[in-house]
Amino acid sequence: MEEIGFLGIGIMGKAMAVNLLRHGFKVTVWNRTLSRCDELVQHGASVGETPAAVIKKCKYTIAMLSDPAAALSVVFDKDGALEQICGGKGYIDMSTVDADTSSKISEAITSKGGSFVEAPVSGSKKPAEDGQLVILAAGDKALYDQVLPAFDVLGKKSFFLGQVGNGAKMKLVVNMIMGSMMNAFSEGIVLADKSGLDPHTLLDVLDLGAIANPMFKMKGPAMIKNSYPPAFPLKHQQKDMRLALALGDENAVPMPVAVAANEAFKKARSLGLGDHDFSAVFETVGKGAQSST
Repeated sequence: MEEIGFLGIGIMGKAMAVNLLRHGFKVTVWNRTLSRCDELVQHGASVGETPAAVIKKCKYTIAMLSDPAAALSVVFDKDGALEQICGGKGYIDMSTVDADTSSKISEAITSKGGSFVEAPVSGSKKPAEDGQLVILAAGDKALYDQVLPAFDVLGKKSFFLGQVGNGAKMKLVVNMIMGSMMNAFSEGIVLADKSGLDPHTLLDVLDLGAIANPMFKMKGPAMIKNSYPPAFPLKHQQKDMRLALALGDENAVPMPVAVAANEAFKKARSLGLGDHDFSAVFETVGKGAQSST
C-alpha cells in the first residue's frame, strides 16, 4: 500500500499506528500535542506538522480522534484535512462519533473529490495493541477494499455495513450495551460483597456461566482492588451513552436501562473519574468492594 497518514495519537491511535509500522507500513503521524508523536518516530514514523500536511503527503489517511468535536475540527479547521483533500485521496475516520458527524465529514471529503470510509472500532487498548479490533466500516466500498490490508493488521475482523452512518450507529449500539453491562456488573460485585460473599468467587462463578465474557474477566479483578487503569476512558464511554440515547430518541426506542447507566457515568465524571477506565463507574455504587471479612 501507499504511505498511510494517521491523525490522533491517543491511547488507541498510538497502538494502531505502532501496529502499522511493525507490519512494514510507512506512516506519517500528527497529533494536536505534537510531542506525543515522538515515540512513534522511534518506531519509524514521520511527523506531519498539520492534518493538511499529512493529507498532502499520503494517499490514505486514518483519523482516530476522541469525539465528534475533535473529528470535525481536524477536517474543517485551518490547516485541516479538507484543505488538501482531492481526487485520489482517501480519508478513513475510525473515531467513535454520531451518524450526523460522519455524514458531514463524508459530504465535505467527497465534495472535494476524495473518498470516505467511516470505520469505528470495537475494542480498547489491549485489542488495539494486539491487532484484535473489530472494525465497523461503511461508505465508499472501493476505498474500503483498498485499505483492507491495513484493516487486516489493525483488526481481527472487518465488517462493511453499507452507507455512511451505519458504522457509527453500530458502534454506538455496541457501546451502549457495554456501558449498561458494566453498571450491572458493578452493582453485582458490591451486592455480593455487602452480602458477605467473596467478590472473587462471584467472578469465578460468572466465568463458568452463560454470561461469561472477556470484559468481566479482564476488568473484574482490578475493580475489586479499586484500580481503573484507562483502557477506555470513562468520559468517552459517557459520551457514547449520550450519543446512543440520542439515536434512541431519533428512532423512538425506549431505553430505561441505558438512561440509568448514563446517569451513573455522569455521576462518576462529577467525582473526577473521567480519565479513569470506564470500569471506575464501580465507585458510584459503593466505595470499593473490599470484603469486610
